[in-house]
This record gives sequence, structure tokens and C-alpha cells, in this order.
Amino acid sequence: MVLKKRFNVLDGFRGLCALFVVLYHLRLPGSLTELNFFRSSDLFVEFFFVLSGFVIAHGYAFKPKLSFTEFFVARTFRLLPLHFFMLLVFIVLELGKLFASNYGINFNLEPFTGKTDLIELIPNLLLLQSWTGFTEAFSYNYVSWSISIEYYMYMIFFFLLFFKGGGRYVSWFLISIFMFYFIFTSNEFVTEFVARGLSCFFSGSLVYVFYKRINESVKLGRSIFSIIELLVLVAIIWIVSSDVYAKSIIASLLFCLCVFVFSFERGVISTFINNTLFGYLGTLSYSIYMIHSAFLFSLIAMMLVLQQVLDLSLAPMIRGVRFIDTGSVLGNNLVIFTVLVFVVMLSNFTHKYIEVTWQKKGKKIITLIRGDNIKPGTHQRNALVEQKFKR
Repeated sequence: MVLKKRFNVLDGFRGLCALFVVLYHLRLPGSLTELNFFRSSDLFVEFFFVLSGFVIAHGYAFKPKLSFTEFFVARTFRLLPLHFFMLLVFIVLELGKLFASNYGINFNLEPFTGKTDLIELIPNLLLLQSWTGFTEAFSYNYVSWSISIEYYMYMIFFFLLFFKGGGRYVSWFLISIFMFYFIFTSNEFVTEFVARGLSCFFSGSLVYVFYKRINESVKLGRSIFSIIELLVLVAIIWIVSSDVYAKSIIASLLFCLCVFVFSFERGVISTFINNTLFGYLGTLSYSIYMIHSAFLFSLIAMMLVLQQVLDLSLAPMIRGVRFIDTGSVLGNNLVIFTVLVFVVMLSNFTHKYIEVTWQKKGKKIITLIRGDNIKPGTHQRNALVEQKFKR
């Protein structure tokens, strides 16, 4: 049955894309981070949106019985605990900036000003920072702009499920096509963040519907699938690395194609990605994405302190962007490896003690809502609930 399938290869891609976003935010002169591919790797947030729409449709679009309360609890306990934790971390970092300023160590902006103004805490607490033109989408933990979009997209998705038959698919298509149109025309009817999220999320949902309908009828062999997988990845690398017209829209459509092709898991590249390492990165992907900005902030802060103490240019401003520079190409590339290792290690901690811990609490709440006692079938239902939380 398709509904019981877990897409391990797509999970692996999620982990890889999270690392690409880390490299997008990390800047070191003469290093891998300065390749055109990584200078545009912010586009992989669109991949997250496409994949999220695909997986949520897989988990909920064809369920015979839906409960908004259970859906709301599952999605809330999946996203919010780590978001709130990282928001607290950034508040502590701002307090650290305030303390450092008393010793003559200054950063780009004064503490609790601009994007970290105290007023921006309210939309961050409500996850509304990306939905209005009156709030700063990149405030505090700037990567959480996409979580702001994702959380309420889930709710929109759920209520669209009340459309029966093809009605829901038409609604997904219309939302997606209008949002792509807004991106193409730079229309400000909604924020660009809303347009990016909704266009890709509901495209991903439609991709799942198409996959579900033709999955068992596709008889292509392993060799053909391997060639198609390779061509899709080459196309993505080329588009992301190039400066082409309507780049974000083209990339988003290629991400839809990528999710569709690799959902079959039949080619050589799929076999390569479907292993323990990529699966591990996929498991940690949400934590990797959410914590890396705070780690990079702390690293740059440390470099700024050393810069003043040692009188070396360790954190130079280049074209208005803060870089890290060890003074050598080899050293800068070693910093990349070190950063990725530390981010993954810290992500393992936050995944285990924040993500999993709160998902278990959410599962218990769902069990209470259902009125389940210890009776035949309870453990099986709990296992299914836990599996949904991991999506």
C-alpha cells in the first residue's frame, strides 16, 4: 500500500538540502561557499516546501477519517518546540551582545535593534513574521521565516481537504499557479515569502497525487530510472548555479520533478542516497536548518573578539557581508568541514532532547484525545502516530 510507504531517499535529500542552506549562510573567501551553486542554495528552501507538501499529502490527503485537533497537535508539537527554543537562544545572544558592548566589542547592529527589536518578538511567538508587510521576516532566528509559512500552510491544507473529489486538487492547483504568477510578476498581493511557500507546497501535494495514481503502473527499468535521476540532478545543479530568467520558478518546478522521480527509489542514485548516513542527515534536517544560524552567529562573534585581541582580519566585511577568514584557502575550507561537523553534532542533541521529547508529549496528548486505553491495537495506533510525527 502506498500510504504505508516511507520515502527514505527523499528524507536523504532533505538532509542534503539542509546542509546546502548552511553553506549558503557561511561565507569564507576562496572556499567552496563561494561557488555559484552555494551562493544560490537559499533556493533549497523551496525544495523543503515541495517535499513538505508531498509528504503531508501522503500522510493526510487520503485518510478516510480526519481530526483537526489531532492534526493541529501533531503539526504544532513537530514545529514549535524547537522554534521557541531557538528564539530563546537568540534572545540570550542579544543579551550577550549587550554585555560585550560594555567592553568595547561592537557588532553590526546595537543589541535589540533592527531585526532583533523587542517588538519583533510578538510575531515570532505567533509565527506571523513572514505573513505581513509590517513585520520583519528575518527577525531573530532568520531561518524561521519558512517555519512561519509552513505552520499556517498546514492549517490551510487541512481545511482544503473538506473539498471532495477533484475539488481539493483544483484548489491546490489554483493556489499554486496564482502564487507562481505573483512571484513571476513581483505582485505584492501577498508577501514574497507566502508566495514562495504556497506555490511550492501545493505543487508538492499535486505531485504526490500524480505519484499515487501512476506508481504501480510505471514499469521503467533500473537503468532508465538511473539516467532520469542523473539528468534531473544535473538540471538542478545547472539552474541553481546559473543566472537565468525566472530562476526561482524554474528551480521550484525542477524540485517537483526531482521529488516525483526519486519517490520511486528505483535508480542507482536512489540506492546511493538510501543509506544510513543520508537517512541520519534527513532525521536531523529540521534541527540542522533551525540551529545553524545561531551557531554561525556565535562563530562570527568569537572571530570578532579574536580579531580585536590579535589584531588580525578574521571576520572582515566584504561588500557589506560578514565573512570568516583564516588567511588561507586551505584553512577556510577546513573551517567549512568543522562547521558542518559541529552543526550536525549540535543537531543530534536538539533532535533528541527537544524534537523527539516534545513529539512524544504530543503523541500522548493525541492518545488522550482519542480516549485510548491499554487495549488491543493501542500500541499499533501509537506507532502510526509516532511515524506521522517524523514526517
